[in-house]
Amino acid sequence: MKNRHLRTIIVWGTVVLACLVTVQLYWFSKAFDVAERQFDHSVQMALQKVADSLSGKHEIKKMSSNFFFVDTESNLDNTALDTLLKKEFELHDLHIGYELGIYRADDDTLVYGNYIAATREKPLAEDHTQVNRYSGDKNFAVYFPKKKSYVAAQLDIWIFSSIVLLLMMGFFAYAIASLLRERKFAELKSDFINNMTHEFKTPVTNINIAAEILNQKYGDLNGSKVYLDILLKENEKLRRKIDEVLLGSTVEFKKYPSFTTLDIHELINDCADAFHLKIQERNGNLNLELNSKSQYILGDREMLAQAINNIIDNAEKYSSDGPRITVRTTDNKKNIEIIIIDEGIGISDKAKSKVFEKFFRVTTGDQHRVKGFGLGLSFVKSVIKKHQGRVSLFSKLNQGTEVRIILPKI
Repeated sequence: MKNRHLRTIIVWGTVVLACLVTVQLYWFSKAFDVAERQFDHSVQMALQKVADSLSGKHEIKKMSSNFFFVDTESNLDNTALDTLLKKEFELHDLHIGYELGIYRADDDTLVYGNYIAATREKPLAEDHTQVNRYSGDKNFAVYFPKKKSYVAAQLDIWIFSSIVLLLMMGFFAYAIASLLRERKFAELKSDFINNMTHEFKTPVTNINIAAEILNQKYGDLNGSKVYLDILLKENEKLRRKIDEVLLGSTVEFKKYPSFTTLDIHELINDCADAFHLKIQERNGNLNLELNSKSQYILGDREMLAQAINNIIDNAEKYSSDGPRITVRTTDNKKNIEIIIIDEGIGISDKAKSKVFEKFFRVTTGDQHRVKGFGLGLSFVKSVIKKHQGRVSLFSKLNQGTEVRIILPKI
């Protein structure tokens, strides 16, 4: 993923989450206001009932958000008033603690004050050791010290959705941080592989040049040609391994392969030519059955050639003496299907699910004698995926392997 695309995702994701948070806060505020108005209305109705039972003429005032004052024309008894308030609050489903105060009408002096918990227990005034009655007092007030928390607790669904939103924001932030960290590691890995392989290729090239010169000048001297041939052969093997690692890194980070019109039959023939001699030396054969009537595709020649080479190379390496390999092409609707079949040692059912994983190598039987990094089929899968194709593998232990590649035609 390019930096520009990643930045776009982060920016738009942040904008969307910010909009969600803003909307959530707006509607939470609206819901809180509605719940608060409902609470005030219930309190007003309860106080209205209490005042009606005490006096024919009265006035109810909301002095602040959680303070209500009632002016009456009757004498008040704190015990009776406590009982009436509790009864009406319960009838209006107001289970909240409150403070009750009774005031002297002529000078607004507080003559009785008590905190009433939000329970259904009998009022404290029924305890005869605490009975206090005040006559001639005409005003009382009710104060709700925990009104805000009580109203907020009624918005349980909004609180739940807010928590979910916060969790979603946390997961988004964690995902972005993980993505950035993984991207950084991937770039470091790519840089390391590229630098390592390029550094190795220089001495490999120099060794090859020096060995060729020595072979030309002193190849026939005291049997040194045998050793020089070994040196050249091993050096070439090392070069191919370096190219394999480099190509594996290239396909992972090459976002725009060089697609051109390709004749897939011609490409297969070129790949087969590189293996004919090697397979004949092992008394085997490589049979081509190029039956597709339309063989032109859009693709990156270098990548596809290396992918097909990897499959044929595996078929040769994992076959016993006299390898028999068939490369076949057929038409598959709007696609071309490339089938590579061998009669080698096959792959167990347990290993088949992992063969396309990077660095995975089958260890069944005596296959440990075959050297490699386990990048071949992983590279194949990456290349075919970039060509909008599919690759699958079918195999039975000791019965051979079949690899199918499906690529779109032009």
